[in-house]
Amino acid sequence: MAFRTKIGLIAFCVGLSALGWLAYTSWLDHVEARIVQRVTLDGLELAHPLQISVNGRVVTVSGLVNSEAERARVLRHLHAHGPVITLVDRMSVLAEASPYVTHLIRDARGLRVSGHAPSRAALAAVSAQIGSGDADLQLAAGISEVWWREAMDRAIKSLSHLQAGTLRLEDSQLHLTATARLPDDAQAARAALPLGYDSHVEIEVLDDGQPFELSVQLSQGQLTATGKFPAGVLPQIVPEEIGRPARSLRIEQARIDDAEGQFTQAVRVALRAMAQVQLGQLDVSQDRIEITGMVSRAGLLRAERALRKRPATTELVRRLEIYDDGQPFYLLAEFDGAEVQIRGKIPYGVDLSALTSGFEAQRSEGLVQAEITDGPRDWSGALVAGLVGLREMQNGRLMVAPGSLHLSGTVTTPEIQAKIEAHLSRKPAEFLLTHRFDLVDDGTPPDFTLAYDAQSGARLSGKLPMGLETVQIAEILQVPSIENTARVGLIGRAGFTRRVLSVLSGWLRHFEQFELHYSAGRLALKGVAEPGVAPEDLAAALSSHFVIATEISAAPQVADIGAERIHAGSGLLERRVPGAWVPVYSFEPTAARCSAATSDILKQEDLSFADGLERFDVNAALALARLAGLIGHCLQNSALRVDAVDHSFSKSSEAENDQLSQARATALVAALAARGLPNERIHPKGLGDRRPHDAQQLPFVQPADRIEFIWSDRP
Repeated sequence: MAFRTKIGLIAFCVGLSALGWLAYTSWLDHVEARIVQRVTLDGLELAHPLQISVNGRVVTVSGLVNSEAERARVLRHLHAHGPVITLVDRMSVLAEASPYVTHLIRDARGLRVSGHAPSRAALAAVSAQIGSGDADLQLAAGISEVWWREAMDRAIKSLSHLQAGTLRLEDSQLHLTATARLPDDAQAARAALPLGYDSHVEIEVLDDGQPFELSVQLSQGQLTATGKFPAGVLPQIVPEEIGRPARSLRIEQARIDDAEGQFTQAVRVALRAMAQVQLGQLDVSQDRIEITGMVSRAGLLRAERALRKRPATTELVRRLEIYDDGQPFYLLAEFDGAEVQIRGKIPYGVDLSALTSGFEAQRSEGLVQAEITDGPRDWSGALVAGLVGLREMQNGRLMVAPGSLHLSGTVTTPEIQAKIEAHLSRKPAEFLLTHRFDLVDDGTPPDFTLAYDAQSGARLSGKLPMGLETVQIAEILQVPSIENTARVGLIGRAGFTRRVLSVLSGWLRHFEQFELHYSAGRLALKGVAEPGVAPEDLAAALSSHFVIATEISAAPQVADIGAERIHAGSGLLERRVPGAWVPVYSFEPTAARCSAATSDILKQEDLSFADGLERFDVNAALALARLAGLIGHCLQNSALRVDAVDHSFSKSSEAENDQLSQARATALVAALAARGLPNERIHPKGLGDRRPHDAQQLPFVQPADRIEFIWSDRP
């Protein structure tokens, strides 16, 4: 019994406690609900939203305020609810910006805003206004939100009228630097600027606002044009599109483009149409094309096709009439042997394409077909007779005018001339015939002269056989060009002449001058050998290759030693020395350079002796001239000395080889001295069949004659 009593007492106490807690909780929830209803920020004008949380009787306020005064105003408002609540202040004062700057930029990337904003709501409003632009704004106190938002509204609106610009709001200062397309745009931008600021505004206006336009007058094959074009459309398109030179081109080039493109399209279309007009007027504005003038029948069709491509909203006024320019009829046909070019004005009804079908190629870009006839005259018959005759010519010119026909040019043979005259005899009687023919070949045999001079070059005169042309001769002789007055015949054979020229090309440098004459099927050569070349040796060498009449003389002795010239064949600068023309060198001589240079000459040129003799072969003359020029340059411009060394192997004994080798070395030095070489520092050495001097360092030993030059800078 006592135990159950204790248990019951405990249960009673627990139940009583639970009922008490439930009653307290219910009361506390009721108090909190009443506080939530009563504790608000209604009636306060705040720049930033604040957050209020209620936990029982504890009221917590958090967020941003612009100043301590605003914080105090919020706390006084909340404290008005009396001691019922416990107030917790978690508000932060927004930092104040000084100066207060907001920066706006409008350019090709769009609108960008940076700087300070007074509130998140103001920042969000600006972001919504600039759309896809960029708003890089930091919250800061220091300005009225109402004032700032109004200023931003007007600033954004102002910039919307401008092509580009930078606007800066700094406290009470406003700075605007911008570019406007038109004066109205600049005026609208100024009117929309924020009020109440000390404004500094610079707006560059790109255009005067006058509309784009073009006026073209076309007469006497020339045009005058005035107007105004957008940027990117050059005034030069007017004469280019019309195809006529400009007598006067006074078109202002604007700095702004054609935003809609309508004027630009209208201009290009109108100019293509105007290209068909022979005499007329063209006026183009933003929404209107007016074209008047005289055109051909075909030109009218082309003009209509062009005008159909105008903008849909562009009004078209056209007054185009088919006309005849009053110029006389004529046809000029020029034939170069392959292509016939035709221009002129022919009567209506003449089918020129049928008349010229016999030519392999034809061009008639300058031909006009009139819309009127030439009365009873039979132009088709006259053109048939003239063009058939022209087709038989090597080249020629046909001129047909009312009542006259003239044919001139080059005809290959008298037989072809007679054939042409037969065609011309079929012309209509009302056309008077005249003609002038130049015969390529008058039937006489070929007879020509090829003259060559080492200084002035090659000249060609006379009549060449068929198959031999000046270009071929220049290629065979390997000369840069030939002065030519010769003509090419249609008879004769050129094969033997080409073979003679091929041989002669290898000996061209051995001649000071020559004349190669062809007459009655025979060739004859008369020339002067290069100084230092034995004429009898040269004649013998040529005779071994072909049999023609050959007369070669020695070069005369000249007094102008030291004279200089440019060799026509080699293009090298040469100087006259006793016995030869030698090349002129200009490098600074050293033993190594001079050694390398002499070795190069021995590689390139044929410096050989007659078999078993100390006499030089005719081919050696060129090598001796080059060596004389080079060694002379090295010795005269330095303190170097050189040994002229010969190695001979052709004799049966060492003594004989030594004797021949010394003789050849002595002959070499003598030959160089005869060509103006100072010989006090050049010494002949004959080594016979012994090993060449310093063979390991020897850059080159000519295999045939075994000649080398050993240079030294030792006294």
